Formats: sequence, structure tokens, C-alpha cells
Amino acid sequence: MIRLGLVAALLLAAASPAQNDGTLDSALYRAQGEYSGTLADELCGVQLVARTDKDGSNERLLLVRYAGGLPGAGWRRGDPREEVEAAFEDGGATFVQGWTAKLADGVLTFTSADGAPLGQLQKSTRKSPTLGAKPPVGAVVLFDGTSAEPFAKGRMTEDGHLAVGCDSHRGFQGHRLHLEFRTPFRPGKRGQGRGNSGVYVQGRYECQVLDSFGLVGRQNECGGIYSIAAPITNACLPPGTWQTYDIVFTAAKFAGDRKVADARMTVHLNGILVHDDVALTHATTAHRRKEGSEPGGLYLQNHGNPVVYRNIWAVEFDPNETRKILFIAGRRSHGYGSHEHMAGCLLLAKAMKASGLDVTTEVVRLWPEDEATLQSADVIVCFADGGGGHPFLRHLGDIESQMARGAGLVCLHYAVEIPVGPPGQRLLGWLGGYFETDWSVNPHWTAEFRALPDHPIARGVEPFSINDEWYFHMRFPKGMESVTPILSATAPVSTMRRKNGRHSGNPAVRAAVAAGEPQHVAWAKSRPDGGRSFGFTGAHVHWNWGHDDFRTVVLNAIAWCAHLDVPKAGVASTTPDLAALQANQSVEPGKRFDAARVQRLLDSFK
Repeated sequence: MIRLGLVAALLLAAASPAQNDGTLDSALYRAQGEYSGTLADELCGVQLVARTDKDGSNERLLLVRYAGGLPGAGWRRGDPREEVEAAFEDGGATFVQGWTAKLADGVLTFTSADGAPLGQLQKSTRKSPTLGAKPPVGAVVLFDGTSAEPFAKGRMTEDGHLAVGCDSHRGFQGHRLHLEFRTPFRPGKRGQGRGNSGVYVQGRYECQVLDSFGLVGRQNECGGIYSIAAPITNACLPPGTWQTYDIVFTAAKFAGDRKVADARMTVHLNGILVHDDVALTHATTAHRRKEGSEPGGLYLQNHGNPVVYRNIWAVEFDPNETRKILFIAGRRSHGYGSHEHMAGCLLLAKAMKASGLDVTTEVVRLWPEDEATLQSADVIVCFADGGGGHPFLRHLGDIESQMARGAGLVCLHYAVEIPVGPPGQRLLGWLGGYFETDWSVNPHWTAEFRALPDHPIARGVEPFSINDEWYFHMRFPKGMESVTPILSATAPVSTMRRKNGRHSGNPAVRAAVAAGEPQHVAWAKSRPDGGRSFGFTGAHVHWNWGHDDFRTVVLNAIAWCAHLDVPKAGVASTTPDLAALQANQSVEPGKRFDAARVQRLLDSFK
């Protein structure tokens, strides 16, 4: 951040060659970076940070050890983290901290205090999944390496990158922004002098750019929203590496000169969620323009450091756009009142249309006949049988394309299950979690949701309990990266009565239940492509749509995935009566159907 007393010094620094910059072909540069593997059968991550004195002498490495894996890949803020520094000599280093780690030939070998082997960590190179992302149709391209003219004071470096200290001529309100940046290798610098710049959205709100590799992750470090919020985790990669920011920005709202709603921001750094819909309470220090109702350009701060940018584009949001929600209903499945895919989709579609939100809905069976139907959907809601019969299985490429453009995704009940392997990995990436056979289970039980998170999907929802076929022990990414649990409950021991099977039990889930671990049965994910996703394992029992809290969670999630403002009291809907719930079901009620019993269940919900 620029401070008034430093302006003269920074201008001088900007005009002269960067000092204390290391070379990218040095042994020290090659030694720095990330190492991962297992130690004593437990996942572990290490970041080696290059350091020297100001004159470039006294080369050394700071070892930062993370229990559970690297930040954003197993380790989360609050998990164990320890540091130790050692001299870098003859291409290696020896770190001692109750244990010993020796670096040689790109491998870290750990031993215990008594010399017993603990394991080895191999050097790994992470790459942002959005690196090189192409601008979608309709995007505003601000810099593609051909010209700096879209920016006031824009200038290109000799190697074709965008230099710092420029402000886009084009102003924006709500938009999705993608850009890539590279910080210099400056082992002799510390703190704010180590590759400093800033991405000012609207020229008002700064996402910090800084070489913060191996640091704790504060609001004034890379990934932080300066003076407002620290990142969820420090997702900064080593200096000299191309890194990405993917930002979804909602502009502040004004009534005349009075601000009535803060701007909000969701940020992914290198594809890892570091801010989830954070309120921007004020314009950050050194902003180019004060908060106001007018659009603002993208400002890339000059802090006297040789930071460069490339591949910058934005997708503007139309605040008056009607959101289209596409429901994909599965085929006829179970008996009356169970897995009622079409009836459930029609009920939810009717509720969304009557909610007062600016939406249109369409319900199709299995797959839309017209490709344009899929391509125009803002949210895809799938309520269908999964496994080998999942509607997505024959259309994974189509769904991939919709996710890439930022479409929302909601999967209900069996639709959260897809075969293990490439399909499962894809759904895990899109949805944030999925039912993995021989890991997840599907018992019927009464889940008690005693607390709800501070999240738009939970608005207007009170703690509740309800019986359903709540799948649990879902497969989530390491450290629940980018995933926010919405409904969590402790599964009773009775859920483990069945024998082990692909859906019924396994040693891992039995251990989790015995330990009383919370089970997440509904969750949200903010994706780096700008899209939002929601998984929900309930809804086997069709009558449960008559429970206001149960139904509101799903309606809120659909609205949230459509990037709509979820009302403070939740999405309004009329409680369906028995007749409304019986409408559109796939089969007729059998002789044993007891309407009075179902009515008593509905009455108990009230």
C-alpha cells in the first residue's frame, strides 16, 4: 500500500531498476517452492521461502511445515503450522526443529529427534486451474498482450506484459474479473517491499498483490482485501510464478448520495476460494475514486515493484436480467411419494415463479431437446436418480461447458451420486462434494440441524429436524476447500446397523460415526469460474417439501446459485398442502397409501 510519506521514494524506485532482485536461474530460486507427501503416514505440505540479506549474501531458506497438506489442498487456517530457517549451502539445507529435514536433489528427507525415518516430501508445482482462461463470449477484453490502450497510462513491458500504474478507461458496475499477475523474485526484501502492487476493483476496493508465499495470510498480504478482510487461506504461489485472480463483484447500492448496501466480493486466488461474498464496508486505502453509484475502472497499483499483468478480461452483469432456471427431472423411480423427480421439480419451479424474484423456469425430463435451453440457463437444477443412470453421464462435456461459462448447479438427493473415477472427479469439482460408493452411505434417519451458518442460503431458516434418506460421509475436497457446509448433523449409531456395502457401510464411515464427527448433508461452493453450486442429499421423501425450513433451504440455494439477492427472510413460498404434494406424481397411490398419516406428518411440520 502507498502511504503519503513514501510517495517520493516510491516514484524514485519506480523510475530506477529494481534492487535486490534474485535471478530465476539461481540454485536458490530452484530450491524454493512447495513440497508434499506423507510423513509418518500423515499428509504433510512444506513451503520453502528463499531469503538473503539486502546485498544478496547469506542465502537461506525458511521452511514452513503444514499438517494435512499445502494451503488450499488439505491445510486450513488454524491447523498446525511451524517455521524453521536454515542456511542454503551447496544446493542443500538442513532444518532442525525437534525433527530434522534435509534438502538434497529436490527432496526433503525427514527424520525424528532420535534419527528414525519419517518420510520424504517431493517437490511439487501447483498451477492455477484458471491460468490462461479464455474470455467468454461477450466479455470485455482489457489486455490480451497486443495493446495497453484500454488503460489510462497503460504501458507494455518489453516481453509483452502490462506494467503497473494504469487505470482502465472502461468503468464497471457488477462484473466478473479475471487477470493474471507475476511477482518478482526478491529474496533480499521483506514484507510490503516484496513484489507489491494491488488490483483495485472499480478503483475502490483492493485485492492485494504481494509476494506472500509462505506467510500467514493477513489482510495486507496477497489474497487479502486490504484493510477489510484476511484471506480464508494463503493461496499465494512462489514468486516468479504466474498467478490468477478470479473475482465476482457486486456493486454497492445507493439512494442518491446515501449508500444503502455495501459492495460485495467473492475472490479466488489461484483457483482457491479466499473470500466468499465479503461485504466491502469502505473504499480501501489509496483508492483512485471514492465510493459512489457511478461505474469505476480497474486500477493496477504502482508500488515501485516490477509486478506485471496479463490476460485481463471482465464479464459485466446486467442487474435487470431475468434469471433462467432449468430443472432436469429424472425418470420414474421409486414408489408413490418417493424420488418424485418431476413432481418435486414442478413444485420448486412453481414456488420460484411465485416468489417475487425475477426468474423464469423450465422443467424437462432427463435432458433438454434443444441445446439452446441448456446454454441459456443461469442455473441447472438436477433432481434424478444417479449412479450409472445419472442424466449427466452422457453429457459430461455439455455440463463442463456450462460450468466454464459460470452457470449455477444444484443437485438434489440421488443426483449427488455419480460413478467413481473421471465422472466423480468432475462432479466433485463442479459441485464441491458427491456421493462416492464405498465411502458414502444412504441410511434413513432423523437429522437434527441445531445451528445454521451465516450464509445467504440459511436466511429465514430456523434450526429443525426431519427424517429422510440423508446421504452422508460425502466425498469432499481436501480441507473442504471452497466448500461451505449449510446443513450438518451428527449421525446416530443406528445409521450403521447395515452390513458393509457400496452404499451401506465401510470402515471409514463407521469410524467417523463412532467419533461423533458432524456430517454435512447440504453444502455450497463458490467456483473460480464465477459459478455457484449447491448439493443437497435429502428429498427421498416427497412429503418433506411441505416442511417450510426444508423447502426454503433449497429455494434459497437456487436463488443464490442464480446470483440473486436472497431476501433476509428467505425466498418466500406458500406451504404446499396434501393436494399440492400429490399433484404430478409419477405413479398412482397404492391400496396401502394412508392419506391421514401423511396429513399428520404435514401437521407436525407446523
